[in-house]
Amino acid sequence: MARVRLDRLLLNTEGGVETWLNVVLGLLFLALGAANVLLMYRIWGYPYDKARLQSSAPRSLVLTHRVTGYAFVLIYLYLMSEMLPRIWHYQIELPARSVMHLTLGLAIGIVLIIKIAIVRYFKHMESSLVPLLGTVLLVCTALLVGLSVPFVFKEQYLSQRAFGTVLSSENRARLKTLLPRAGFPPTVDLDQLASVSGLQRGRQVLLGKCVQCHDLRTVLVRPKTPEAWLQTVNRMADRAVIGKPIEERERWYVAAYLAAISPDLRQAVLVKREQESNTETAIDAVRRLPLGQRFERDVAKRAFETKCVQCHVLPSPQLGSVEEARALVVRMARNGLTASTEEFAQILFHLSQQLPASAPAAAPAVPATSAPRRSNY
Repeated sequence: MARVRLDRLLLNTEGGVETWLNVVLGLLFLALGAANVLLMYRIWGYPYDKARLQSSAPRSLVLTHRVTGYAFVLIYLYLMSEMLPRIWHYQIELPARSVMHLTLGLAIGIVLIIKIAIVRYFKHMESSLVPLLGTVLLVCTALLVGLSVPFVFKEQYLSQRAFGTVLSSENRARLKTLLPRAGFPPTVDLDQLASVSGLQRGRQVLLGKCVQCHDLRTVLVRPKTPEAWLQTVNRMADRAVIGKPIEERERWYVAAYLAAISPDLRQAVLVKREQESNTETAIDAVRRLPLGQRFERDVAKRAFETKCVQCHVLPSPQLGSVEEARALVVRMARNGLTASTEEFAQILFHLSQQLPASAPAAAPAVPATSAPRRSNY
């Protein structure tokens, strides 16, 4: 038991000190921003002498506000010194989320410069702009931290909880059965990759080198098979030509570690196949619905409104024929609408009742071959 706890402690700390330092600083950055804004609101509640351009707030409040502001700026400068080199090292177009992260980081710097300039040199604008700029800083800070910090905790959760612990004998045994089919070179010691020290080495590479180009969200967005992880790591490592290049052996360790923290895909694949099978069954049932079926109008309308409002804004779409109505219901089933055969028949009946009097007669119940006319769906 003591050995397991020690291994878990090593896994949680080794190689991730820099990442966890950034997490702590990020949370402190947010806390300082919130405290600074609340202090600002408090200070601006006191009368402001426009002639002397000075607030009548207690000196202690003003000094506290100033100290928290200096600490906020220092943490910002440190975090930017960490972020900008990563952006410089990235070799391809940045993902949308990373662009948003960078934009917020730069926006905070711009707002800080404007706010400091107003406080120092343009005091006549202080009472009208500084409270707004402080609020904007807090909003940008919260968004910036929210885009990155949660995924570090997700990695921590996957490390400890996904399989009890990454270092558990069950998880390492599972990993040993998967790695031989992942495409590692024949000379690689797979037992070493799946060992405690190997997983610790993989986590060290992940938190020390992989994050130099992107954050953990890009890594943890979805689980992959060991083979897919190895291909992804090799592709990313080939692009890391500057900064901290990932050596070949390090690629093997990090690929094995990523496979160890990925949720088991077997259940996900089964669920996906079942959903696809249910969708095809529903589509086939809609295509074979006899058009002569009749229902109470209120019942059919209620089925239409109950099911279709899940994805669309009513009222009914504008259709020109029964076949267009059938093709529309088929498309609804293909897009994931869940309903019984009777409910599909009621929806089709309701749509057919909304057709103009000049609509062509219905064809036999065969698969629709022509695309429906543009509708609201």
